[in-house]
Amino acid sequence: MFFRFVLMDKRKSDLKEFLKKVKELRGFGDMNSYQVVRDFKTLAEDVPDEKLNTIIQDFSNPQTYKSGKEKLIKNVESELDDID
Repeated sequence: MFFRFVLMDKRKSDLKEFLKKVKELRGFGDMNSYQVVRDFKTLAEDVPDEKLNTIIQDFSNPQTYKSGKEKLIKNVESELDDID
């Protein structure tokens, strides 16, 4: 039980740090965007590939970048809510 609590606490900490990075993204063309999406793929254990692919596609287009960022923030916040 203790080990599971420690793992969940680490995951929560990782997600909070990740969320901070996402919110700091400046906009389309920010090279950190690509790294952030790759990092999310690692962190998002149970997010369906289809949802991830939609976020990646949104990040790849200047017209949909903002909505992609918003979706990513919502996904991370949802993951954090599930941990609490």
